[in-house]
Amino acid sequence: MRSVYRSAALVGVLVDSVASGRLECTIALCHATNYRLFGACAREPSTQIDSSVRLHYAAQDSGHGAWTGDKKAGILGLLTLTLITIIFTSRSTILANKMQLSNLLAITLAGLAVASPVELAERQQKLRIMPLGDSITEIACWRAFVWDQIAAAGLANQVQYVGSQNSNPQNCRPTTTGWDQHHEGHSGWLAIDIANNYLTNWLKSTPADIVQFMLGTNDVFRGRSTNDIIAAYTKMVQIMRAANPKMKIIVDLVIPLGTGNNAAIQALNARIPAWAAGLNTTESPIVVADCNTGYKTSDLRDGVHPSIAGDQFLATKIGPPLLKYIRDSLAGK
Repeated sequence: MRSVYRSAALVGVLVDSVASGRLECTIALCHATNYRLFGACAREPSTQIDSSVRLHYAAQDSGHGAWTGDKKAGILGLLTLTLITIIFTSRSTILANKMQLSNLLAITLAGLAVASPVELAERQQKLRIMPLGDSITEIACWRAFVWDQIAAAGLANQVQYVGSQNSNPQNCRPTTTGWDQHHEGHSGWLAIDIANNYLTNWLKSTPADIVQFMLGTNDVFRGRSTNDIIAAYTKMVQIMRAANPKMKIIVDLVIPLGTGNNAAIQALNARIPAWAAGLNTTESPIVVADCNTGYKTSDLRDGVHPSIAGDQFLATKIGPPLLKYIRDSLAGK
């Protein structure tokens, strides 16, 4: 069900993008082979640190396995036709009617959900953990190794990772088979952009009980000040608590860089503990995972992203506070 709503959210983004003249950076299509909806942005300079074209799966687990035969083909045909119609409708018409179009398509996609009541109940009862970040979250294996810790603690059937992404780009192979690959990691994205433009809708589409995040590397690459990054952190906490007043939050100290402005990374890390303590509350606690102290730059595979050894190090820092939050939440604390 959640995947269908993410598909609907993608369509809403498409409509809004066409209306605002940003069609060139928002493309929606139905892939005829694997029946998934994709969102692609060829260039989005406010959130990318390189010139590569990034493809983000907007609904990788869109529930297509339960669709069969003519029903699947008919639904996909309808969606394709609808999206093409939107794209070729005049900009002025979409501007005047984008809210109606978004609502209509969201309702249509929601109606296609095929999960059983039992499946829905099981998903809704699980504790929801959102791994949030940039490429150090998206194209790294620490998420998988932390899941191993969750499974070893006997908690895997009571929790789930959540997020609009569902991917394993590094082909991570933890001990646990069938680990939950959902996350909200977006390569190249800035904390400032996530806070200002994206996090609110992500938490609406995939609500969370616990958010664990590491952000700031790309902001440093782009020359953003420590004050700007800390302000983005503060806004993210406000958004999280607006979405869930009892949100539990883990913020990581940023790992060092093999190249680039390590002084700015250290300046950001130096601010995080006092910032977290200042916003910490009993109802919505914030803890800091020290992912920087003891991290060796030799454990970066390319000067920026963790190697397997680096991922294992991160898991030892992120796993324990996350397990404590899980146990506290399951105990009603």
